Amino acid sequence: MKIALTGTPGTGKTTVASKMEREVIDLKNYLRENGIGDQGDELEVDIEELEQNFSTGKENVVIEGHLSHHLDVDLCVVLRCHPDELENRLLTRDYSEKKVEHNLEAEALDVILQEAVRECDRVIEIDTTGRDVEDVVREVEERIEKKETGYGELDFSGYLC
Repeated sequence: MKIALTGTPGTGKTTVASKMEREVIDLKNYLRENGIGDQGDELEVDIEELEQNFSTGKENVVIEGHLSHHLDVDLCVVLRCHPDELENRLLTRDYSEKKVEHNLEAEALDVILQEAVRECDRVIEIDTTGRDVEDVVREVEERIEKKETGYGELDFSGYLC
């Protein structure tokens, strides 16, 4: 099974992926290794180029990255986090104020989730707010095993008011 593990930066993708008992492909590394995207200060990716050129040859894999939901996968897991907590996570990174604000707005507006729902047949949404990584990984694995789908329970839009 090819699983996309996606979400706004800071929602826990890398941390969760590192604890899953599956092979993980870090999409950022894949892009750099294969020369896809602008290699300036930030990686800028043409989604069509990514879709056309992505190849793993593997079936039991987690593809981790906030663009992974654009790929041909069997299941998409979207990690979410309340913008108040997400802000604290992002402030520990070397992001500009504008980039932090952009990501908080994207999370509040469900941008990644909406894209995932348009792109993928099976989507699971998981809230990482205030949770430890082991608990999140356990939920991800249980929902995968039970072949569950489900999204739309979280509403962070009040953050923008």
